[in-house]
Amino acid sequence: MNPVLAAAAQLSAAFAARDAAAALACFVTGDDIAYVGSEHAESATGREAVAALFADVFGRDEAYSWEVTTAAVREYGDCAYVIAEADAYAHPDAGGVVPFAYRISGLLEPTGTGWRWRYCHGCEPAPG
Repeated sequence: MNPVLAAAAQLSAAFAARDAAAALACFVTGDDIAYVGSEHAESATGREAVAALFADVFGRDEAYSWEVTTAAVREYGDCAYVIAEADAYAHPDAGGVVPFAYRISGLLEPTGTGWRWRYCHGCEPAPG
């Protein structure tokens, strides 16, 4: 697996586990990070705000995961940009799995433990 795309898989695993600490660990250290999701209120800038957003999302009655199906990864010196299409899944607490289309994109930076997100945007494309 492309090492940059491994960061998308790690973030998906944290979402599936509803583990806010693990999700936050997928980002670079420091306060200059951001996450934007599909819903209007899912936009956070700064470590504290991103942590609060993850706590809200992970407090829902379903977990989420995704698998990248196609991606464009471009590395530019000490950063990389990814735009990916994915198959996503909602895992309701009541059971079952609900598939949906998903996209994830953002800016990543290499660290001693792999690529980490600085800015991440995950969204559900409108049906077309």
